[in-house]
Amino acid sequence: MTEVPVTETQPGTPRGEHELGTEEIRGQEKLKIEDLKPPFFPMIDPYEPINSVLRTERYIFDDHLYATIDSLSVPSNYLHSSYLRMPVVDRLIRGDVLVFLPKFEKNVANWELTVSNSMGQTVRRVKRKGNPPNIITWDGRDDEGNVINTGETYDFTFFAYDAVGNQTRIPGRPQRISAMFYEDAGEWVVAVAADGIFESRGTRLVPGAERWLTEIANAVKEKFKSEAVVYVYTDREDLSTERAKVMVTELSARAKFPRDAVKSAPRFVPGLQPKYSKIEVHIR
Repeated sequence: MTEVPVTETQPGTPRGEHELGTEEIRGQEKLKIEDLKPPFFPMIDPYEPINSVLRTERYIFDDHLYATIDSLSVPSNYLHSSYLRMPVVDRLIRGDVLVFLPKFEKNVANWELTVSNSMGQTVRRVKRKGNPPNIITWDGRDDEGNVINTGETYDFTFFAYDAVGNQTRIPGRPQRISAMFYEDAGEWVVAVAADGIFESRGTRLVPGAERWLTEIANAVKEKFKSEAVVYVYTDREDLSTERAKVMVTELSARAKFPRDAVKSAPRFVPGLQPKYSKIEVHIR
């Protein structure tokens, strides 16, 4: 509804064929406009990205997306089960090695979490009565409190029992622990499996070693107080010595430390399996 001016011609004014009359505005009259505006529809559907996926009737998540999302947001491994997404092995594990989120619709009388190495030996067992907590974590230590070996593969299995003894078993997917960053006896330790940095039985760097060395150097800079000691474990004395020299050189090239603050401590362990060869940097 709108208002428009209403005019009238003044009376008594002569008008010829080509004369213009004089009009005087007397007031206003309300008129209703019936014409409708033509509809306008946007050409872009904001929901098209998700609809294009849902229309194909498949899951939006795939293996690559799982790994990408978790590697950016989760700094620890997940025990794989029907309740969880894919486990993720972070390059440098900080804090807990395992985070498990149990979920059961019925009450649990007791439960047990076991961690086994590649030889099938149980290195950690946690048993409790009643329903499990919402989050169960494992700090990467065995039953004696020792930190696990980098380079080793571990299996995680969760057992739950109801009141009459029926068992629910949730198996984990084997996980190789390549590196850890943890506090022990008042100092910080970066432990990395040697095969991520050096060629087998040699001192040449492997492809991808640059990223490992940068991460180690960043960890040292983060916790450094007075010194950093590089321990290198192999089954040969000469190999341990040469690898230790390389590590000191590489770390010194990536960070500024006081003179002689980065030291080497080669460790020769006869019969040490190649997979247990490792580099430890103790930060003090």
